[in-house]
Amino acid sequence: MSKSFLGHPFALRLVLCLLVLGVGPSSISWCQEGSPASGSTSAAVMVRFQDDPPVVELPETVVPGRPNAFPANPLDANTLLTPNRFETDASQVGSSYTVIEESEIRQSRQSSVAEVLRGKLGLDVVRSGGPGGATSVFLRGANSQHTKVLLDGMPINDPSHPNRGFDFSSLTADNIQRIEVLRGPQSILYGSDAIGGVINIITRRGEGPATIRASGMGGSFGTARTSLSVSGGDQASYYSITGAYSHTDGISSASILTGNSERDRHRNGSVSGRVGWNLSEDFNVDYVFRYIDRDVEIDSFDFTLGLIDDLVRANLSQQFMNRIQLRSLSWDGLIENKVGFSLTDYQRQDTATVYSFEASEFHGQSRQLDWQSNVTLTENQLVTVGVDYLHEMASSDVNPEQQQFNTGVYLQDQVVLAENWFAGFGFRWDSHSAAGNASTYRVSTRYLNPGTAREFHGSIGTGFRAPALAENFFAGGNPALLPEQSKGWDIGVQQSWLEGVIVLDATYFHNDFRNLIDFDFTTFSLQNIGRARAAGVEVTGTCLLTQQSTLSANYTCTDSKDLQFGGKLARRPHHKAGVTYHRHSADERTNLQATLLVVGDRLDLPVRYGGTVLDNYLLLNLSGSYQLGPSWELFGRIDNVTNEQYIEALGFGTPGIAGYAGLNVIW
Repeated sequence: MSKSFLGHPFALRLVLCLLVLGVGPSSISWCQEGSPASGSTSAAVMVRFQDDPPVVELPETVVPGRPNAFPANPLDANTLLTPNRFETDASQVGSSYTVIEESEIRQSRQSSVAEVLRGKLGLDVVRSGGPGGATSVFLRGANSQHTKVLLDGMPINDPSHPNRGFDFSSLTADNIQRIEVLRGPQSILYGSDAIGGVINIITRRGEGPATIRASGMGGSFGTARTSLSVSGGDQASYYSITGAYSHTDGISSASILTGNSERDRHRNGSVSGRVGWNLSEDFNVDYVFRYIDRDVEIDSFDFTLGLIDDLVRANLSQQFMNRIQLRSLSWDGLIENKVGFSLTDYQRQDTATVYSFEASEFHGQSRQLDWQSNVTLTENQLVTVGVDYLHEMASSDVNPEQQQFNTGVYLQDQVVLAENWFAGFGFRWDSHSAAGNASTYRVSTRYLNPGTAREFHGSIGTGFRAPALAENFFAGGNPALLPEQSKGWDIGVQQSWLEGVIVLDATYFHNDFRNLIDFDFTTFSLQNIGRARAAGVEVTGTCLLTQQSTLSANYTCTDSKDLQFGGKLARRPHHKAGVTYHRHSADERTNLQATLLVVGDRLDLPVRYGGTVLDNYLLLNLSGSYQLGPSWELFGRIDNVTNEQYIEALGFGTPGIAGYAGLNVIW
């Protein structure tokens, strides 16, 4: 935020004209260098008064524009997109966040977003069964449906899902440049569902000459995977398109510990891309899309035996997500306007439901139209104002189509309070067609203590989640449901030593949830009867051991409590830790990585439904690569090196030790 509204030539001229009119007749001569287009403009102004021959020369004014604006320009490694919905230097962000760069995704050699997220700070990933099994992500003790999932800013939570949650099982890690995770309530900018936090998946932007990448991999459980991508870009346009296909014979979705042995296969095909055009220095058109077609075999539940093998049952799904955005700059980059339209479409089918009255086919679609304007008032203040309109539809073969709408208006002010003190203030108002109105706010700050390499950060905010269509209108639903609400705050300190060789961050967080939607056995319908609390500590650190090796670790302690029915919240471990060691050779041809994940005891079911406790477990994964030549790379990974026997979800199976190897080729 280094630009000033008064730095604009027009505004400067206006001030000078008013000055001249106040002191008497004058003649003004202008000398301007550069162009008034976005980028930079330099103006040297000379004012000559008739009664005063000497020339008064004002200092040069520089308006740098927005050189780091993404996706018109490549994404700067030190900037974040998600905390403020525009490019912000990481040193000015008060929210708690985690950034997973493309290089980290590549080093892990994992092929799914869920596995990339597993073990990250404040995140709990739970998969029901083997590859392709339903996968949920919990943030800071909130429910999985309280995690707002975005693809390049577009909401992709499934409106036909029973609680509008997002199933990560189908989302591969192909063509991803970065994943940004915000922890804590974020509804002020992102509206409904952002109670626990936001996960924003950013599609790769092509750069440089046209490049073709091909990859093939195979390994345990009859797994085979291939992908092909093409990317490139210059100042006028950019593109990055990837196609991928994977197949695995998998493991039994129902746990082998109860005698189940039939393997459940999983197939996933996807096409994703980002294409854009810089039609001028001030105007950009950007389009992102992702299409997924997959099927996964599943098992069935028996009230006597629990989860058992089912030889014919499978889930089929097709997902299409796309967004187009127009971005323009005016007043030499001091005003930025964005207009976008997003459409997501979900088709799901259960091929063999257990009971005839169950729904077997589902369709969900959401459309969002949004406008956002970023206005630089001074070099120390940037105001954001925006409006978004969301239209959701959902139906099944036993439930007619239902629709709901939400309109949100938000205002945010990012200010530099002092040389090393940054803050953000925001407010949002939403009007929902079924749940009524909701107001949310958020305040965040970051202070850099001079001379100590110490930074303090904190935030406080509120969030809400409007009921899903199924919760309002499908069987057992309640049209009178109110929005779920949360209030959360955190405060932390970051300290670095030896000029960043060692960095440690510790944060305390506290979240309160109320009006939670739960089934009421007295009315046999959904009601706003739930209350919960989650508080804890997040600690993360990195250490550059040598120029070729890095050690990073994180620890999360979450004390969760169901205030309505008692006990802890399900599937939130009290203790969780992750450690990653990475090393590369001096010539960077060889890369090795070891990742350790430790998950403590946790409930699988709430106390009111039995409160089964699952044992702690430890997972060790290894990955590595070797550059055979300029265009050839050999890679591989070993999951669950110690062949740990563990349970993620009660009654479901988990993979044992597994190995994979593959080859990347670049032209």
